[in-house]
This record gives sequence, C-alpha cells and structure tokens, in this order.
Amino acid sequence: MKFALYAVALGAVLTPSLPALAGLADSPLPVLLAGQTTLHLYSVPGVRHSGGLDTFFSCTSLETTATIQVGVEVFGGPGGAPVNDAAATSLPLGPGATQTFGTQSAVGISVGSNLGAPVSQGSARILATSKKLACTAFIADAGNAPPTSMVQLTIIAKLKQKAAN
Repeated sequence: MKFALYAVALGAVLTPSLPALAGLADSPLPVLLAGQTTLHLYSVPGVRHSGGLDTFFSCTSLETTATIQVGVEVFGGPGGAPVNDAAATSLPLGPGATQTFGTQSAVGISVGSNLGAPVSQGSARILATSKKLACTAFIADAGNAPPTSMVQLTIIAKLKQKAAN
C-alpha cells in the first residue's frame, strides 16, 4: 500500500505540467477567416456585462480596397479560456466600414454582433485579419435610449500599455 502511494506521488511530481492559460496574454488566436492570419491588435481591460452595464467595441476598417474580418474575444476576471467564440461572432468590414460589437444587444446602440459574453469583470482582445483597424471601447447602460451613463475604456496595443506622463 505504501509503495502504491509513493508511486502515485512520484508520478505526480515527474509528470510534466502544462502552463495554465492566462487569458488574453497567451490563449491561442482563433481563425477568423480560413486561409488568413488572425492578428491580436488591441487589448481592453475593464470589460463587463453586469448590473445593467455592458461593454461595446466600435471598430472602423482603415483598408482602402479589401474587406477584413474583425472579432472580439472576451475573457473573465480570473483569466483562462475565452468566454465567447470570436470566430462565430466576427464580422466582415469593407473599406471604411464601421461595426459595433457588444457584450449584449442594447436599446439605443446599434450592435452588429452580440458577443454573448457573461462577465462581471474581465478583459477582451480585438482581433482582425489586417492591421488597418481603428477601435474604441466603452461601457454603457444598455437598457436606456439614450444611455444614462457611458464611460470610455482604455485600449492598449496588444499587450503593451504606455504610461501617462
């Protein structure tokens, strides 16, 4: 019996462990469009879908000739795997086109893609098949038109935030 316990303990110690996914920093990128590379362009901390407040991501294609695929991937507060399927909720944006992604649909805000992301606090990464994309993110009261409260979120380039002077 003791030998069996030692063997199990030794096996646990010697078994290589895989690192846990930490969320937007190291989760594999989904394929937004077959045959095209998905790029992690922006990270957004402070994402929420709780207490009547939801997060919205408005993105505009800066491409002049090609249509690009854009998606938003949401992560819960503890990190780990994404809570939504960014490929399934991604949208094509033609040259100069703008679309809004939301953690839910909203009264008074036109949402092109409902991310269905149930997070009380979390983060997101904005993905696209081209670097030519401009985005903004904000939290708003989704139940009122016009929203009774709205706050802009900081968007950082991939994983690097510049300190304020």
